[in-house]
Amino acid sequence: MARGVDLWAAEIVLALRDKGAAIWLICASPYQGFEGRWSWEWREQYRRVMNRADLIRFICPGYSRDCFQRRNEWMVDHSARVIAAYNGGPGGTRNTVEYAMRHSVPVVYVPLGPNSDILIK
Repeated sequence: MARGVDLWAAEIVLALRDKGAAIWLICASPYQGFEGRWSWEWREQYRRVMNRADLIRFICPGYSRDCFQRRNEWMVDHSARVIAAYNGGPGGTRNTVEYAMRHSVPVVYVPLGPNSDILIK
């Protein structure tokens, strides 16, 4: 779980579940306590989501240089599809999308602008 799209998507899943959808929220975090330096508001949102999750996995025992990439790979390895809000720039989302494509996991790109189309690869 990360700030931004991860928490936003988690809240959508929880809202759908509250309305009766047969959907689970599985939260993968790089390590326990990684949200510790966030603002109070972000930490509270994270805590609320994590408290309602069906399953939580902390991928690494603590911080390491590769803990975020390992978390992203764990998510791909346990998914039938990746949904990515991605602007084309370098970083963790690009690495995750490329990893998914190398492992034949379909990727759905969420539009980032008002005239964007969803693209499935």
